[in-house]
Amino acid sequence: MAVTKRRGKRKRYAIRSLLERDLHSDVLASLLQANRDAIVVVDSEKKIVEFSASAESTLEWSREEALGRPCTEILKCQDMDGTLLCDEGCPLDPLLRKETTRSTVPTLIPSKSGDVRFLESDYTSTMDPKGRQVHCVGVLRNAGEGEWMGSFGAEARRLLSLGTISAGIAHEIRNPLTGIRTTIQYVLKHLSAEDGNRESLSASIKELDRIEAVISDFLAYSRPPVPRRRPSNVNRVLSESLALASDSLKAARIELTSDLEEKLPRVHIDPNMMREVFLNIIMNARNAMRRRGGALRVSSWLSPRSNRSAPTGVRIAFSDTGPGIPEGRSADIFEPFFSSTSKGLGLGLSISQRICKAHGGLISATNNSDGGARFTVILPIPQGSASRGRSTEEAARVSEPGKAPTPEPLTVKEGSAV
Repeated sequence: MAVTKRRGKRKRYAIRSLLERDLHSDVLASLLQANRDAIVVVDSEKKIVEFSASAESTLEWSREEALGRPCTEILKCQDMDGTLLCDEGCPLDPLLRKETTRSTVPTLIPSKSGDVRFLESDYTSTMDPKGRQVHCVGVLRNAGEGEWMGSFGAEARRLLSLGTISAGIAHEIRNPLTGIRTTIQYVLKHLSAEDGNRESLSASIKELDRIEAVISDFLAYSRPPVPRRRPSNVNRVLSESLALASDSLKAARIELTSDLEEKLPRVHIDPNMMREVFLNIIMNARNAMRRRGGALRVSSWLSPRSNRSAPTGVRIAFSDTGPGIPEGRSADIFEPFFSSTSKGLGLGLSISQRICKAHGGLISATNNSDGGARFTVILPIPQGSASRGRSTEEAARVSEPGKAPTPEPLTVKEGSAV
């Protein structure tokens, strides 16, 4: 009888344990899928064993596609310089070696379609239920943009409404300005060359042009960019931008050098929009060095450098010898209306960042170790595209701007600085 009771007790305990385990697993699964951050769980062999709903939407891989595959095939983490962390510096390694229980690293992770995600990878380690191997639980948070939550939501919606109204006002201001400019030009045309009013009227036209530039920037920021993307040689677009800015850089005593990797694959971009991005960054560098002169080095390369057979993107870096980005302000410079000069609205870099994100890429900013600032444009390569672009020898050489292909008309604005 006693044996039967013990067996019955063990059976009830086993059933209760199974029920508790199922309950806990269901609760944990629900929490995992409901979390707004992307969550991945990787085993000691670096294979993905769990993939949350937010991870699916962020990285565009389905849970079924991700489970059981090495994280090197799904995440492909890179650092800010385009080095593949799978080869060296993987955030999982210290956890798997049991050197620490937490590892947090800012990473660039391409989605399944190739779009770049700037994510803070925060991993913690835990043992599996049997205590045999380490599992790494990773929370991938958007490191590039904050989220509007709680009471900030109402304020954000109010600001968006104000932005819509302001854009309408800007349109209304632009129309009479055109009439005023036309009238002044008509009067100038009929004044004699010796008339003393010519100088004042010419100055008025310059001020009207400056107002027009401010309104154009404001309207450009108020409407989301919709790129007309097509396969393009990014080095050609870059060379055209450098040719347009060449005279302005020389006038500011800035020495320009370039190191463009040949035969880059074509990327899907809107050439006109990307030319605007490149010019914005170049003119910001010029304005940072315009008082004392300096040097600007422009480079392009295939990324990641450590895995040439499976590239995920193209990078274009602009390094200057100016004063650099003020400490703690590297994120602020992409905010609208942030400006270090008295000219313009400070929308240039904000618009440029939005254009890059509309292309599935982004711009990163940092200071060089030896001084000056470095801006890096990161553009994705269409996944599965094995075709390579034409050699950059076909593109215009920066040292010979006169030989550059004739770009579509584009005005270089003196005030297009941060």
